[in-house]
Amino acid sequence: MESNLFSLAYKNCYVQLNDPSAGDKEIEQTIEKIVGGLFCVLATLADVPIIRCPRGGPAEMVASLQDQRLRDHLLAKDNLFTKSGNFISSFQRPILCIFDRNFELSVAIQHDFRYNPLVHDVLGLRLNRLDVRGEKGEMKSHEFYRLDPFWAANGSLEFPEVALEIETQLNKYKKDVEEVNRRTDGDAGAEKQVIDKHTNIGTALLGEIKERSLDSYSQKESDMMVKGGIDRNELLDVLKGKGTEKDKLRFAVMYLISAENIPSSDIEVEEAAIRESEVDTSAFQYVKKIKALNVSLASASSASRSNIVDWAEELYGQSITAVTDGVKNLLSSDHQLALTRTVDALMEGKPSPEIDSYPVSYPRAPKSTSGASHLRGPSKEAIVFMIGGGNYVEYGSLQEFAHLQRPVKHVIYGTTEILTGGEFVEQLALLG
Repeated sequence: MESNLFSLAYKNCYVQLNDPSAGDKEIEQTIEKIVGGLFCVLATLADVPIIRCPRGGPAEMVASLQDQRLRDHLLAKDNLFTKSGNFISSFQRPILCIFDRNFELSVAIQHDFRYNPLVHDVLGLRLNRLDVRGEKGEMKSHEFYRLDPFWAANGSLEFPEVALEIETQLNKYKKDVEEVNRRTDGDAGAEKQVIDKHTNIGTALLGEIKERSLDSYSQKESDMMVKGGIDRNELLDVLKGKGTEKDKLRFAVMYLISAENIPSSDIEVEEAAIRESEVDTSAFQYVKKIKALNVSLASASSASRSNIVDWAEELYGQSITAVTDGVKNLLSSDHQLALTRTVDALMEGKPSPEIDSYPVSYPRAPKSTSGASHLRGPSKEAIVFMIGGGNYVEYGSLQEFAHLQRPVKHVIYGTTEILTGGEFVEQLALLG
């Protein structure tokens, strides 16, 4: 896909790992498939990483089996890791950070106003290819290669900034056109093609933004995740305003996730509003159940809490504790994702309450030794793997974090499948 982005293209993993009707054998098969795919990625990189993950749920299951898979493979004389890998130094072992989608549920649902996520979510970017209708109504197919400098340089910018940059690039091109026309190496044509492509994409995005008020969705969802809620009137204005059925469903679910304590009357009003829009509420019902369990767990004594968890996991799936914890992962005041904050802490390698409970394993070392003994200070390299669906929002956040470090760090982001917010709520609906 991109140099620091990969997808195993395994469909519906979130449903398979959270479906209460799934048996142990089915879950084990899904986990084994993920472990096999991730092993192939590590073999391609030719590096054996230190493995970290939160305790419990699919992340720890994949981490444990991946550790064993690597240990077994390393016993072979001519294994795939005998040569030095693609990372910089054996003294700076890469860290493989494995997470489950429930770690931070909101990011998979929210509307984002940055260029890369917006193109993926709104226009349907698939495998670096995009079909967009041109000015005359004809369909134009665009491909995104590593050599597209505009996509690489502006992907993390908010859409209005991207629109200005397109205009700047176009004006620059027009001023230099005489000089460009004198070139014989073909660069002029390539430069114009990039400008035309992103002008076409920007025009298509602008039409969708205006028609669906996507800027409003993005801003209000961001405010909710920082402040922990939104005024009821604002909520209803959005649910009764512009936007597709799926836009409104995503917004309603984001409200459920963001607010710590929501009066039942507000939930009833919200539910009535989305029903009026003829929205399928299955995904809303699923998150509503998880939210109710979160409240029950918070108020229960330790003994009754254990009973609630046992009952809930039988009724709703395999990782209810991880789900309820993920509901509480809000954005920090500087809008940094919980995933990015955690990866930062893991790469820093210092004791931290956020990650002290995370198991540590290093497949090259004997199992009898402590994994923590192989953490040699800050790490410059990381592979972040999200089980159950990843997205361009997390990818962009991690790349931005990596490039802001001094010296610059190298972070690869991978997932079982890349999903838009609409595609992810479709999976939630299957569980509702």
